[in-house]
Amino acid sequence: MTAAAVTATALTVTAMVLTRSPGGPAATPAAAPAEAAAAPLPSGPPPPPVTTRSLELDGPPTVEDGRETVRLARRAVARFSLLGVTWDDALLSFHGDASVRTRSAASGDWSAWQRLDLEPAVAAGDPDLVAGRTRGGSHGLWVGASNGIEVKVVSAAGRASRRLPEGLRLTLVDPGPSAGGGQGGGMPLAEPEASEPADPPPTDPGAGTDPEPEQPPVVEPVPTTGTPSSAVPPAPTTAPVTPTPTKPAATPLPTVPAQSAMPAYVNRRGWSADETLVKDAPVYGSTINALFVHHTAQSGSTSNDYACADAAKVIRSIYTYAVTGKGLNDMEYNFLVDKCGTLYEGRKGGVDKPVVGAHTPPFNTNYAAVAVLGDYGRTAVPAAVATKLAQLAAFKLGRYGHDPRETFTTTAQGGNDKVSAGDQVTMGRIAGHRDVQATDCPGAALYGQLPALRTEAAGVLSGLRITALSGRRGVVRDSVTVSWSVSTPGGEIGGFDVLVDGRTAGTAAATARSATVKVAPGRHTVQVRLNRVGGPTSVSDTRTVVADTTAPTFPGRPNVTLRTGTLSPTTAPVVLTWQAADAVALSSVQLTAPSRTTFATSTRSWNTTGRLGATTTWRVQGTDLAGNVATAPVTRTPVLVAETKGRRTGKWATAAGSAHLGRAALASSTRNSSVSWTFTGRSAAVLAMKGKTSGQVAVYLDGRKVATVDLRAGTNTYRQAVWTKSWTSAKKHTVKIVVVGTKGRPKVTSDGLVYLR
Repeated sequence: MTAAAVTATALTVTAMVLTRSPGGPAATPAAAPAEAAAAPLPSGPPPPPVTTRSLELDGPPTVEDGRETVRLARRAVARFSLLGVTWDDALLSFHGDASVRTRSAASGDWSAWQRLDLEPAVAAGDPDLVAGRTRGGSHGLWVGASNGIEVKVVSAAGRASRRLPEGLRLTLVDPGPSAGGGQGGGMPLAEPEASEPADPPPTDPGAGTDPEPEQPPVVEPVPTTGTPSSAVPPAPTTAPVTPTPTKPAATPLPTVPAQSAMPAYVNRRGWSADETLVKDAPVYGSTINALFVHHTAQSGSTSNDYACADAAKVIRSIYTYAVTGKGLNDMEYNFLVDKCGTLYEGRKGGVDKPVVGAHTPPFNTNYAAVAVLGDYGRTAVPAAVATKLAQLAAFKLGRYGHDPRETFTTTAQGGNDKVSAGDQVTMGRIAGHRDVQATDCPGAALYGQLPALRTEAAGVLSGLRITALSGRRGVVRDSVTVSWSVSTPGGEIGGFDVLVDGRTAGTAAATARSATVKVAPGRHTVQVRLNRVGGPTSVSDTRTVVADTTAPTFPGRPNVTLRTGTLSPTTAPVVLTWQAADAVALSSVQLTAPSRTTFATSTRSWNTTGRLGATTTWRVQGTDLAGNVATAPVTRTPVLVAETKGRRTGKWATAAGSAHLGRAALASSTRNSSVSWTFTGRSAAVLAMKGKTSGQVAVYLDGRKVATVDLRAGTNTYRQAVWTKSWTSAKKHTVKIVVVGTKGRPKVTSDGLVYLR
């Protein structure tokens, strides 16, 4: 495209809401075998609407520093969360630069410029390459909810043509609200299980091809028993030649049985894939030679900031951009993993089948790919992510008898910016995207983790896995006992190491299946390493343990105060309050004196009674998950002061009866008659009778009116604490009650006062 070819800026805005039809089978192209037809759409609610908008960047281009440049001026747009730039020719690798700035919908702030990662050309003969539909493009960039955009696309420097590709287009994707998937989706994931080894792929091209059954959002691990290709269609004619494994001569790798199960994952229904977008049936290879590891962001992006509860939104955006922006048949990747370690099904066709993706041309057929959501150029993936990648690699490679630690050599069936058709390419069974394409993907930090990931995947295949950790919910005091299981023959085992944070913390004999090691306070990762006789090692899955040597605390010290309620002749109603806390977590809170009671760890108060005239100690004990214990006591003495001990004014008479304290009380119907008591204490309660004809009484504290209490009740009740007050320390106070003289029911009956010292 040249400046002369375009006489005016063409900016076309189109909007399309993608919705899912109620059901029905997906279309099967003529070129695809009937056996590979897509399964019927599962029933259930439709996915949230995903909106895409396209902005054509046709020019006119300007020349800046000898390079053609097209800009999209800063502007407000409808809400979006992912964007990408595409061009007409999918067979063209654009070597220029595309950069964007976005405005946050939440804060209104504009981001710094971010470069888009421009993908290499689609390989000729790729099943996803459809004339007039498939486009070249960048990776989609997740920017979060945004409503403003600015774009700059520049041709490559130092090239003879210095031309921008034709048909530059910006695609904006709004994934809609959260729906399913991720840690915030409320869906439990099953633990991976071991299963029997898989048989080699069969040669019968018509072996069973039943459609996929309808599945719930979260899928149990897929075992590898039986023939793995029992539902695998025949390989396309463009499949690469059989690769030749390459193993170190000094320490040959032992045969590793394929006994790993597919780890638990969220299927396409779980992340609300709109299946109506997929127009063609899946295409299959005949094996899986390697698992390519990708990440979804280029260096410098902020796409690690997503919440795991929003992972489904990110995946829907990547999927929609791949299909509607780049014209692919489906998502590029076979699998995705979020930063919390949740695994998701990507391209449809069956997680246990060699589905041809569009992830690493020309190595799409007979290869699988997994993409970690986020940017891992400088940040390593968390242990949960590494373990899930290892489990997935063990499943996909183990089905075809491949050791995750080996390398192999194959012939490239096409070319890109790094390899040419016919090149002999050597790579690992677990390979990085950068191994076969000119890219930084999967990021320097994640790429540096691949050797450890290969070892851990081999550990998964060898049946080595941690079965138990001592402690409660992964919390211990200063040591942890690790138990494990392994299916490797005993004669091959030289011994075991227990690794804490990747370093050897203890060793165990070949026959051992548990060991205890010391751990310093804090959070740690724990693994078991199997040392083979004369061979390489394998590493188990990763578990997390927290060492806690600090006892619980009581930021709110226990306290006992009087409460409203009924006194007995020997006890007063009180409430015990406290606040217990721990650096990690409490396992229990108990009352150990004067009686034993266990509370929920969130409980903060307990209604009980205190014996009148007796000094009582209430002792609260907090215990944390590591078994550390702390106790906190509080001591109080309830003291009863009879109504006759108070200072009286006005007219009072004796009310006799066994229901009153001391079998008698004072009664008055004369307005402004009063009784007052002076005491030194921490808490006080006024005692009175309540009934149908009882009136109101005013309460004064230290000469100041603080309450008016209505003593009226449906039935007569005696010895009632009708008003209470507490203080932080014991001080001298005077409490006075005054008869209000309520019209029609002026009578007030006092039973005295109780206080705590």
